[in-house]
Amino acid sequence: LSDNDIKASIPTELGKLSNLIYLRLSYNAFTGTAPEGLSEMKGLQLLQLQSNRITKMPTIPRLNDNIYGQSTFVTDCGVPSNFDKAFECDNCTMCCNADDDCYPQEETKVQELGLKGYKEFGVILFVCFVALFFMVAFLLYISARRKNIGYSVTSEIETRIKENDMYALSKIGKDSVYSYFVTDKVFGWFIASATLV
Repeated sequence: LSDNDIKASIPTELGKLSNLIYLRLSYNAFTGTAPEGLSEMKGLQLLQLQSNRITKMPTIPRLNDNIYGQSTFVTDCGVPSNFDKAFECDNCTMCCNADDDCYPQEETKVQELGLKGYKEFGVILFVCFVALFFMVAFLLYISARRKNIGYSVTSEIETRIKENDMYALSKIGKDSVYSYFVTDKVFGWFIASATLV
């Protein structure tokens, strides 16, 4: 019955066809909620409901995808959706969107790690990078402080340090935020570090 521009809700009596193996209702104008009886069709091997206006699906058990592969159970659960919110279909093998593009419903590498998606992964990666950056900056600061304890700076070394700082400032600019790197103030290092991040 696919591609017939049928305008109605899917009949509830369809669920009584317990021996039905193939059900293709795709590319019609079915609306509303799919009948609960679809979840009780034990012999179903192929269910295609994409490109309709179905707003809610019953919980249909995962169909055996050994025969039809990714085309076994297809609905409009993709994004962008024709509705305010795309409905979820955990057991679908493929989700189609409002643009009639269909994608296999497979776990990404990020989801295999237990994360919801790439956005969450990006946030975690960014936080780890910032934490690592500040940890390294802190260790470098502590290391520099320990080296200077009990070390007297002669006027010759002090003059050379000032010359190096002035040379660095001439290259990066005195008004640049990176000029804070040539200071020994913790707050200056914090501002420069935050700018890099």
